[in-house]
Amino acid sequence: MNETVTNKETLETQPAFPFKGVIFDMDGTLIESTEADYLAWKRLFAEHNQELSFEEYFPLIGMKSAVVVETRLLLDGEKAKEALTKKMDYFSEIVSGSGIKTVPFATILLQQLKEHNVKLALATSSRRPKMKMVLQLTELLPFFDEIVTGDEVNNSKPAPDIFLKAAEKLYLSSHDCLVIEDAANGVKAAKNAGMKCVAITTTHSADLLQEADLVIDSFEELDFEKLAEMLKKN
Repeated sequence: MNETVTNKETLETQPAFPFKGVIFDMDGTLIESTEADYLAWKRLFAEHNQELSFEEYFPLIGMKSAVVVETRLLLDGEKAKEALTKKMDYFSEIVSGSGIKTVPFATILLQQLKEHNVKLALATSSRRPKMKMVLQLTELLPFFDEIVTGDEVNNSKPAPDIFLKAAEKLYLSSHDCLVIEDAANGVKAAKNAGMKCVAITTTHSADLLQEADLVIDSFEELDFEKLAEMLKKN
């Protein structure tokens, strides 16, 4: 199925969107970066004589990198900063070699939301240098009115901090915001923030995302009209 952008004629017939803002996670939700992120962490862990299986990596998704370094590698101070720099270097090296893609049909949904004047924010646990590199490579940066990164908040997902900060930057209340996530910790964070949440099964299976208000397998099934209708029913 070809990706198409909603035209002006269809805008008038589409239902009103029940939210003023949508807050997107980045890794796994908009960007197919989970494998590259895992390989970067695996390499860093190996340097500290620790193995990291993909199953062990799963709970780390959505967690601030600084917290991973502190709690799993037991590093702090300058050693922690050095480890974070290395992890970013490894990720950049992997992405430079294999490239990085957006999740299929994610760009179409972003375009449709912008056409309907819905405010958009990005809330990623990634650090700002990684966010800037990834969004520039995928040309997604212009879509977002506001961006919050993991180094701007005190507590990682499933704490609600990052989504509350994003809503604050958009000048919206929690009940006016919808979160779109791919990870269980992100869904929990959205619910802890008092926000509705749509979860996509790009990273976790549907049974691990059941706290979400709506679970989808692909953005292809979630154009603006369908999203508005589905959310009104939930």
